[in-house]
Amino acid sequence: MTSHRSRIGVAFIPFALLATAGCGEAPKPAASVATSADRSAPTFPVARAPIQFEEVAEEKSVVAVSNSGTTREKHFPTANGTGIALGDFDLDGWLDLYVPQSCRPDGVDEKPPNRYFRNRRFEQFEDCGPATGADVRGYTAGTAVGDIDADGFPDLYLTRLGPNILLRNNGDGTFSDRSKSSGTNGESWGTSAAFLDYDEDGALDLYVDNYAKWDLAWHAAHDTCSNDRRPIPPDRRIKMYCSPNEIEPARHFLYRSRGDGTFEDRLKEAGIERTGSEKNPGGKGGRGQGVVTCDLNNDGRCDIYVANDQNHNFTFINLGGGKFADVTEVCGAADDREGKSQAGMGVDAQDVDGDGLPELFVTNFYWENNTLYRNMTKDPRDVSFYDASNASRAGLHSKPYVKWGTSLEDLDGDGWPDILVVNGHVDDNLHEADQQEPYKQEAALWRNAGEGKFDRVTSGLSPFFETKRSARGAAFGDVDNDGMIDVAISAKDDPVCLLRNTSRQAREKPYAWIQLALVGTVANRDAIGARVEIHLAGRKLTRHVRGGRSYMSAHDPRLTIGLGDAKAVEKVVVYWPGGKAQTLEKPAINQAHLVRERLP
Repeated sequence: MTSHRSRIGVAFIPFALLATAGCGEAPKPAASVATSADRSAPTFPVARAPIQFEEVAEEKSVVAVSNSGTTREKHFPTANGTGIALGDFDLDGWLDLYVPQSCRPDGVDEKPPNRYFRNRRFEQFEDCGPATGADVRGYTAGTAVGDIDADGFPDLYLTRLGPNILLRNNGDGTFSDRSKSSGTNGESWGTSAAFLDYDEDGALDLYVDNYAKWDLAWHAAHDTCSNDRRPIPPDRRIKMYCSPNEIEPARHFLYRSRGDGTFEDRLKEAGIERTGSEKNPGGKGGRGQGVVTCDLNNDGRCDIYVANDQNHNFTFINLGGGKFADVTEVCGAADDREGKSQAGMGVDAQDVDGDGLPELFVTNFYWENNTLYRNMTKDPRDVSFYDASNASRAGLHSKPYVKWGTSLEDLDGDGWPDILVVNGHVDDNLHEADQQEPYKQEAALWRNAGEGKFDRVTSGLSPFFETKRSARGAAFGDVDNDGMIDVAISAKDDPVCLLRNTSRQAREKPYAWIQLALVGTVANRDAIGARVEIHLAGRKLTRHVRGGRSYMSAHDPRLTIGLGDAKAVEKVVVYWPGGKAQTLEKPAINQAHLVRERLP
């Protein structure tokens, strides 16, 4: 594996795709694949909400249950469930689906294999089984997808309870386990992970969240937890998950790519090693849950933001030269507006108010609101956020939920990123302790009303929002290539959900859209850390290419951008990682485009 980039001189062309191959077979080239924008779909009355989804998992042969390994023993890691991943692993132009599976940490049960479903032009998904080498068994929690060797085929990283796994995409429909040889097989209780190129050498590096120092001996010593959230009645013993405050945070990993297929952990050398201790579990450490990598201050370098459980959320600003400034305690995005650490879980970063800077969004535990940190940075050397959860209304009506996977995505195509959050409690026996908090909960939706103000949508929604689950992971992307963002969702010990976005059919006059697939040549091939400006008549949209985000899940690397009522795009300006600008004049709307970074 190397960081070499092929020298392709074309900078802006319609999105070329490849034909579909069978499971375990190499992709076959093809001239083009039509999008499904004109495919028949249900029409909703105008009275319906402007954001609509259709549940299509069973119809499309996505038949899988997200096994969590949960038992009455309440092994702590099983509270978190598993994530889910979208990625075009066979390069046929259609997003495939990867479903991690966990198991009992004590090894008593049979370990179900992770599931890999190939998208057959959205007519059906094909369960690829063991032929691809992606059917890993054991306790898998989260996923990250990125092209670590810049060969065009996205690779797959799995966070686990125990050694993590790196699956290299061989480009012929199969994967190879490169965990040990790459040096990315760090052993801990892994949760979320995110790719980025923090040292700006063109090769993807990797940040990995770890939660806490847990093993079966710890479990045996904490057989009865004094849970400060859900106190156990004194007259009867009821087994529940321990409080996060009872367990010591684990050190995270920052894997730097050497450019030859091997990595080294450089967390300390980069200046961002934060640890707790047994006597002070809070300390400066963090029980990592969600992570997003993004250029937070528009200086051309990719930064890191980590959502932690009952610890400060980390903010690491990239200084260049392989170093970060740890601004956690001073930037305003560590805690809520009262200075209290929350139980951070899912996370994302995107410009929601139209000023060009990405906001930060974090989902939290029961009776804690969603938190939206507005980006107030004026000088890249002085990164600043403030808790705008109430002012933006993004935190209103969110407290009754235990909140996990999420994303800031324009779900109705009007040009303003909305918020979808999937929810579900951790303990399924709360009723035994006379607790009224429901275990299974419905997903929640906040629509961006413009300039970063949100409205909770509760009426006129599609039937999916009436169904309750203990959901965890949520992966976002255009699964049917129609220019709208769809969602795949994992829920503890429930079937996987695949939601097709049908919001376009809810409007009398559909919004326009444009889709951009960015390919770096000098910058990292996935263009993580890039910023894109879409100039319309009288309006400018800004979108950031992020790594990680949501909760233990991986997403469509393409930018799918709603244009509202715009009739045309005047120009698109891409600021590649490193800050170099590239302008595309008058790209066609309602079409997907491939944008290659121009060589110097």
